[in-house]
Amino acid sequence: MKRQEYAQGRISYRRSVYACMRSTLLFLIAYYGAIIFPSFDAQTQTALDEEPFMILQTNLQPPYQQLQDGILQGYSITVLNCAFDRIGVSYGIAIAPRQRNREMVRNGQADGFFLARISPLMDEYADPSLPLALEKWVWVSGVDQKHSAAKSPTPESLVSVAGILGSNEAEWLAEQDYQDIAKVPSINSLISQVLIGRVEYALVDKQTFEAARDDMGYDASQFNLTFERYAPLVVYFGREYTQRNPNLIAGLNDALRNCETLPMRLEDWERELILRQQLPVIREMARDPELLAKVKAELAKPEMRSGAVAELDQEWRDHSLRGATSAKATETLQNPLSTVLATFHDIHADNMAEIFVFKASGAIVGMSRLTSDFDQSDEPKFKVVLDQDPDQIQIADIYFDGSTRAFLSQVTVPVVDPENGKVIAAMTVGLDVSAALRPDS
Repeated sequence: MKRQEYAQGRISYRRSVYACMRSTLLFLIAYYGAIIFPSFDAQTQTALDEEPFMILQTNLQPPYQQLQDGILQGYSITVLNCAFDRIGVSYGIAIAPRQRNREMVRNGQADGFFLARISPLMDEYADPSLPLALEKWVWVSGVDQKHSAAKSPTPESLVSVAGILGSNEAEWLAEQDYQDIAKVPSINSLISQVLIGRVEYALVDKQTFEAARDDMGYDASQFNLTFERYAPLVVYFGREYTQRNPNLIAGLNDALRNCETLPMRLEDWERELILRQQLPVIREMARDPELLAKVKAELAKPEMRSGAVAELDQEWRDHSLRGATSAKATETLQNPLSTVLATFHDIHADNMAEIFVFKASGAIVGMSRLTSDFDQSDEPKFKVVLDQDPDQIQIADIYFDGSTRAFLSQVTVPVVDPENGKVIAAMTVGLDVSAALRPDS
């Protein structure tokens, strides 16, 4: 009886919220109806039948999500609509301050909250999706500030720092033990505080800052920007909800991989930083005598029959999606070349998330950890080995790697036989951009 009363109470609460959504225009209802997952078992389906729709909390965060003519729109909303439509889930969005949103998820009054950074505090009571977006956090200072030419402020710096009240950045500043933190109510207020000198450094998402700066009529030349870190933004689902719907996050993550995402282009200074600081290290690894010997040993093995690479690649992918390792992947991980690559990875673990080598057929012959696929011949990086140019390199734009929960930029260089100068394979290094692209990394 108590469970029925509790369930009925939740339904009544949700129905009242739904009525409020329609009347205030501060709520957006997407695909009203029952939440249906055909793969759920009977117990889970019964729980779903008790709940008219999912409630997600959010806050206004231009340019990712903003009200236009009373309707919540923006990139994150488009991605969520795409993903939930693919998995057949109905949901509503309620707008409230960030701190209230988190408390509602913690208390079970809402099912989820976005856009949120991956946070150990939220991990205690909620589970994250794959990222919907990637923020680039920068320190903003006025060009006339006496400290503006210095490096990024540290918790030990005797300078004033600021973030938007309740924002991901403000939370992070507190977690990092910054002491003199000013918390202002809006991005416009934050920019004004910087310009009048009341705040020496403000930490903010670069896109958010630039949009607000332009709206306020200020010029880029009035500010200095210094990169701090990348921050993936996710949907956090309350553990109470995920326990009732254990397949939801996996289904949503699969759908997110097929929904259009914003391009995460490397800026010119980031590409230059990779060329200057990371590429020499990567080239040195590719010329390592022990690595070359192990690569040659792998290449000396008999070639696979026609069609075998495609078959092994499909098996590799299928196992990888389930968090498992195929027979070929296990064999590759255990070979001597992979041992060398794993050693390189251990040495450079702060900056490098993965290292693998593939041969002229595109097949991977060694890797520091399991990759998502076996055959690289259908990817742009394959051109490095195909063109047979010993000086060629490829630096890819940023992508999210679900297995490491990190954003990577892959750098691919040729593996050259020093005896004849021929390209015999290619080596790809996945750089963790949050670490490798810091100016002082």
